[in-house]
Amino acid sequence: MFPKIDLPPISRRSSASIAMSPCQDIMKRGFDIVVAIAGLLLLSPLTLLISLALKNASPGPIVCRHKRYGVNNETFELFEFRTTLARQEEETFTFATRFGQLLRRSGMDKIPQLVNVLRGEMSIVGPHPFATAPGMVFHLPELHKVKPGLVSWAQVIDDLGETAYSANGLDRRIEYDRYYLENRSFSFDMRILFLTLLSQRTYL
Repeated sequence: MFPKIDLPPISRRSSASIAMSPCQDIMKRGFDIVVAIAGLLLLSPLTLLISLALKNASPGPIVCRHKRYGVNNETFELFEFRTTLARQEEETFTFATRFGQLLRRSGMDKIPQLVNVLRGEMSIVGPHPFATAPGMVFHLPELHKVKPGLVSWAQVIDDLGETAYSANGLDRRIEYDRYYLENRSFSFDMRILFLTLLSQRTYL
């Protein structure tokens, strides 16, 4: 769902720099709050329609909760619309319902994560919070020094989703998350959002 752009060199540094100026930190948090509130209000009609569709499509909860690691390796519950059959919330993409596949392709399954952003557990932009297998969380302490993001640099680079479901792909996604940490700034966040909004696949 993201634009295809020239790949930057993958960083090979052993540790990630996470420093941002106090002013940028305030700007980033303020931006997160404004976007989360605006998104929840503007998308409330769509949220209602998705909830009704999920309820009619198959039995199970409307919103699922998944364990993820946040700042300082503290766990939190990540919210997302259910895209799989009941009791298969942590299964792979293969087990998604047809409507769930549509939600995933469009990114609409992430709408409830705006609540995570508003609660301060996530940011609009940050490292990608993902799992590697059913019921298991991919735990990398060096990537948990900042809030995970609704949108990530790895997703912007990964135009076709190729880094999501293979061992080599996961390694590349981790490297791109590290690249983000080493170069993070409020302006870089805006660039990532800009590239996301420009992508045609975002609106399919």
